[in-house]
Amino acid sequence: MLINVPKDLYRSNFPTNSHFFISEEFIEVVKNKTDKVFRFMKDKDKSIGIIFGMKDNILCCPFSAPFGGFHYSHEYLSYNIIYDFIVDLKKYIIDHKLSGAYITLPPDIYQENINAKCINAFIKLGFNISGPDITNWIDLKKFNGIWKNKKVYQNLRKAYRNQLSFSIITEIELMQEAFNLIAHNRIDQGRKIHMTFEEILELKKIIPIDFFLVKDKKGEISGAGVFYQSHKSIVQAIFIADNINRRELRVIDFMYLKVFEHYKNMGFEFIDMGTSSLFGEPNIGLIRFKEIHNCNTSLRYSFFWGPNGEFSYNCCQQENK
Repeated sequence: MLINVPKDLYRSNFPTNSHFFISEEFIEVVKNKTDKVFRFMKDKDKSIGIIFGMKDNILCCPFSAPFGGFHYSHEYLSYNIIYDFIVDLKKYIIDHKLSGAYITLPPDIYQENINAKCINAFIKLGFNISGPDITNWIDLKKFNGIWKNKKVYQNLRKAYRNQLSFSIITEIELMQEAFNLIAHNRIDQGRKIHMTFEEILELKKIIPIDFFLVKDKKGEISGAGVFYQSHKSIVQAIFIADNINRRELRVIDFMYLKVFEHYKNMGFEFIDMGTSSLFGEPNIGLIRFKEIHNCNTSLRYSFFWGPNGEFSYNCCQQENK
């Protein structure tokens, strides 16, 4: 049987997180975006748990992040423990007359073994798959400045001829300018941005967040990036954008190179480059662009289930990067 427990009890059993978006620090920042926070454990087996937010009578994990997932005592948890937990989750939903549950698991670079068991159990227990989304990541251990595709070399030569410059910025005014460029890029492409500059600054009090700028030879801002150092070995690309009217400068190629070099030198092993699909619909050009820049491609799974069949789960979803 699942029980909703207080924060202190939950954290006494799960003091560590597989990623930042299920940490108590992050939950505290975004808890106002949900009706109620639930911290579920089993009454007897304390080896697995999950944090949900309630939206429109639906349990959502995450409720304001790219992905969520389970807490667990170790990654080699028995399959039966995971399966039984999901069985009890379905029973809780029925007993409490909820509309259902929606869960997005993290990409495999965060927890490959747990993901495989969770995906199998969700499917066997009748959960529907949303998407799945295509996600990309770069293995910095293998990155040596040699690109898989010669087009990247051509684009980088153009970037250097255009005298682009790359910098890490710490001044609030410049961070705001970087965010403004990112927001305009989203608007120009008909996409939403689900965070405000102020919300990023709030998160920056908890984890290291890096702002990057790319400028042209006249010193005008042509590109920007925001990255979270939210994991001991994985950096997460939250926003990468350029001025879409000046793409001939090859800003993004230049930024990829500089960012890869920067975090490799810092000792990180991977960069989570985000999804290349929108609610499961692949962005073919973006997938290709990331892959020619040595990125790997894999799947990020979301599952939903309700006792009365399918339900509207859009309230739980956040637009992909």
